[in-house]
Amino acid sequence: MARTEQDCVKGTGALLERLGELGYRASAKKAQIGQRQVTYLGYLLEGGQRWLTESHKKAVALIPAPTNAKGLREFLGSAGFCRLWIPGFAEMAAPLYPLTKSNTPYHWGKEHQLAFDKIKRALLTAPALSLPDVTKPFTLYVNEHNGIAKGVLTQKLGPCKRPVAYFSKKLDSVAAGWPPCLRIIAAVAVLVKDSDKLTFGQPLTVVAPHAVETVIHQPPDRWLSNARVTHYQAVLLNSERIQFGTATSLNPATLLPETESPSLVMHDCHQILAEVHGTRGDLTDQPLPDAEATWYTDGSSFLRNGERKAGAAVVDGKAVIWASALEPGTSAQRAELIALTQALRKAKDKKVNIYTDSRYAFATAHVHGEIYRRRGLLTSAGKNIKNREEIQDLLHSLFLPRKLSIIHCPGHQRGNDPVAEGNRMADETARAAALGPQALSLQVPEAVRTPGQLSLEYSDSDLDIVQQIGAKYDEQMKVWKHQGKTVLPQKRAKELVTHLHRWTHLGHKKLKALLRREGQTYYIPKLPSLIQQVTDACVPCAKVNTKHLKMPEGTRMRGERPRSNWEVDFTEIKPGKYGNKYLLVFIDTFSGWTEAFPTKRETAQVVVKKILEEIFPRFGLPKVIGSDNGPAFISQANYTHPTFSKWKTLNYGPCQGWCHPLRISFTEPGKRATYWANGYTWGLRLYK
Repeated sequence: MARTEQDCVKGTGALLERLGELGYRASAKKAQIGQRQVTYLGYLLEGGQRWLTESHKKAVALIPAPTNAKGLREFLGSAGFCRLWIPGFAEMAAPLYPLTKSNTPYHWGKEHQLAFDKIKRALLTAPALSLPDVTKPFTLYVNEHNGIAKGVLTQKLGPCKRPVAYFSKKLDSVAAGWPPCLRIIAAVAVLVKDSDKLTFGQPLTVVAPHAVETVIHQPPDRWLSNARVTHYQAVLLNSERIQFGTATSLNPATLLPETESPSLVMHDCHQILAEVHGTRGDLTDQPLPDAEATWYTDGSSFLRNGERKAGAAVVDGKAVIWASALEPGTSAQRAELIALTQALRKAKDKKVNIYTDSRYAFATAHVHGEIYRRRGLLTSAGKNIKNREEIQDLLHSLFLPRKLSIIHCPGHQRGNDPVAEGNRMADETARAAALGPQALSLQVPEAVRTPGQLSLEYSDSDLDIVQQIGAKYDEQMKVWKHQGKTVLPQKRAKELVTHLHRWTHLGHKKLKALLRREGQTYYIPKLPSLIQQVTDACVPCAKVNTKHLKMPEGTRMRGERPRSNWEVDFTEIKPGKYGNKYLLVFIDTFSGWTEAFPTKRETAQVVVKKILEEIFPRFGLPKVIGSDNGPAFISQANYTHPTFSKWKTLNYGPCQGWCHPLRISFTEPGKRATYWANGYTWGLRLYK
């Protein structure tokens, strides 16, 4: 969805050109360009939300009671298309599924008619759903009841959670016979896989009424087979993407309708949810990356000597933008509205992020504004709302900034991050202003830089590169140009390639082809070597894409950079002290840096332990770890730990001599005598 009509036309043109290049054709009859409301696959899209069209709902509602299994399957297929909008669809349709089997006699009874009518009634009252925003994390609330998995996929809009989809699915016959604590695991796994169609691999927090993560880590052997345990662990134990949370408030999945409910309370959410969007189209609740200012607002209202004092303030975390005492008797909600309104007025024609800890002010700007515009400033009972004038001023002031983001933040935080400190400063300033008769001093911070100006810093090595490639300096933009593109510094280029690889995990050739095909606006010097360096250092790719570096015997290449190539070897030291008879030595072949550890045994398990506990955490993931202890030793080390079984780092090469100088220094009699004369054993001396 585009922000403006011009962006929509421009984006559509680019899409059509791309489709033409790939050999596809688009139908002009189906084109819907530059419209606020479009119809797509049987549902409407408008204002960041989607809901079913009236024609689609009426078509399903007019289907008569089926007289055979084929007609019932057609009805379930048509209604199943809308199951994302129907909470608890699987439970409603459970009595109908047995009649669709080929060997089951078709007998339409009272319970089937009841389920049939319930699905049609739920379809007619289907709520509006928010469109998934792949730039935000998702939260999946899961519950299980009588073998039916139910879930609600939500995303945050400030402090509120907006539903994206309703899930419901019947568990298989094996999982349905498990105890409740195990059925919930199957339910979570099923719904997580279904939600992947909407989340597109974004971070997902799963909230369930049981300790799902604990049971998955230690599954009971009498209920789950090895195949199921492996499947559930592969789906759910992905710490980089899936997190498990606890329900600090009511779990909405527990409120989905159940078949045993004697009376189902039906409510029409279509009208309300369709209007839940901000008055200003480009208003967002995420920080603007190109904001010219970041401000914090707060209002304060308290009793002092029997009189209610109030104040409001706008600060930037370091200086006071605006602060003033308000008339006695002003409520806290009114003070919050006034503070936010003043911030909007001060931010006229600016790009600004405004933080507020008021749910009331945040919801007025993001949610209730459009409802008030259509219905008037009235409550649901038809009475005038409170703070009428302040709300009108706030809604009018929303259009003053050039670009705006109003963000909700928790109040009274104790952290040291900029948001917590700014919120505390706004609260303290508003309270101080409430005690004073006049406004505090106004200080408006200067802009950090002019809009549109690039901020690229070129190091000495970057300047050498631009001279080699013959780049020209642009005095106006303050950047180097080559082939009509801006030359990107190596530091920025590495950040760009690393970020792109982290999202795609493409290999060297595919990532290089992607950057060249899309025609980036920047010229990146030494792009092939930079891509190779980034892909080689990627931990997930190293674990998944197993490869073994083959080298000729008797040859060990020196590392290209520090900490990339290590050589490992054991040496025996006598006399042993405290059971430490051996010395495990690691040498960085690039810099000659040495790490040595006294050990009691000369085994592959000791090598693996030191690599995992000492080398990886302190020096990062190396490219090669070599040893001359023989192929049998290397094979045992590679398969001692699961990490080495997937990613073969240890390689065998005959004696290289890297560790020999250190071994000689510890085995020379004169040096051993020096260690004993100073009162140290060689094992303790190693750490002195």
